Amino acid sequence: MICVSFDFLLETQGHVVKLLNNSFKKGRIVHTYLFEGARGTAKLDAAYYLAALLLCQSDEKPCLSCEECSKIINRNHPSVILVSPENNVIRKEQADNLGKEFSLKSIDEKSRVFIIDEIDKATSATANSLLKFLEEAGTDNYGVLITENLYNVLPTIRSRSQIVSFSQLRPQIIADKLISLGIEEETSYVLANITNNVEECLEMINEGKILDIIDLTKKMAYSLVKKEKSPLLIFYEDGKFLLSESDKRYHNIFLDLMIAFFSSLLYLTLNQNEKIIFKNIINKIASDVDIPPQRIIGELEKILDYKQKLRYNINIELFYTQMLTAVEL
Repeated sequence: MICVSFDFLLETQGHVVKLLNNSFKKGRIVHTYLFEGARGTAKLDAAYYLAALLLCQSDEKPCLSCEECSKIINRNHPSVILVSPENNVIRKEQADNLGKEFSLKSIDEKSRVFIIDEIDKATSATANSLLKFLEEAGTDNYGVLITENLYNVLPTIRSRSQIVSFSQLRPQIIADKLISLGIEEETSYVLANITNNVEECLEMINEGKILDIIDLTKKMAYSLVKKEKSPLLIFYEDGKFLLSESDKRYHNIFLDLMIAFFSSLLYLTLNQNEKIIFKNIINKIASDVDIPPQRIIGELEKILDYKQKLRYNINIELFYTQMLTAVEL
């Protein structure tokens, strides 16, 4: 079981922590919260933080060191129940079991907290069962519903909850976190501009393909400026793995990285170096770059046009041949 850490929550979602602390001190904690925001914005951590506020034994809450807090941090507190999707769905049986659990009187008469992750994945029957449960949960019971898709949550559930919005993370925060975890600096900045989520970045690294895609993009970027080798030839030498890839997510990532490179090139010509993502490769080719910004913008627009074509059923080899023949500097 993964332990809860509140460091990232405190660093990135200070307004949420302040809201919960102030509400607790003023006796205004509501019985059902709906935490909404992008993936990776520490919503689940915030739910456990609320549980620590409610169950902590110390005068200064949450102390994060008493027996109650320790159990919450280790995710084994009997009064904190987490419900997550099973096979991408929250089923009615899960809601019914939650209702039965909370219908029983707590042995130690402490408050109890239920957390439902990805509430937007509840079926209609589940949602109706949850509505009944929310109405009958009792005064000492508190709940946190979590979603990345607020408007996929049943309106009747939204109306019974206090909605708390979590801030989108800045790429610099993501990059700094990845660097602290030992990821190479340029790779960290590149990944931080692909996704707003540290966990997703780590998952992509573990899958293995993302580092190959980043490496391929660098080689092609170098060849586009240096003109020592055809980008199309480089692609067929080092990018064959993409031609056999059926998941369009990876093709979209490759085009996003190509767009990031051209954007970095544009920032170089505009003397906006702080916005450059591909820092190492740009430093290597900077002395050879004598390209008008409008020319770079034109090539960027070509790639954006091809990215739109990815949405359709296409021959991927023909797609790349046409794109890499069309794009030049």
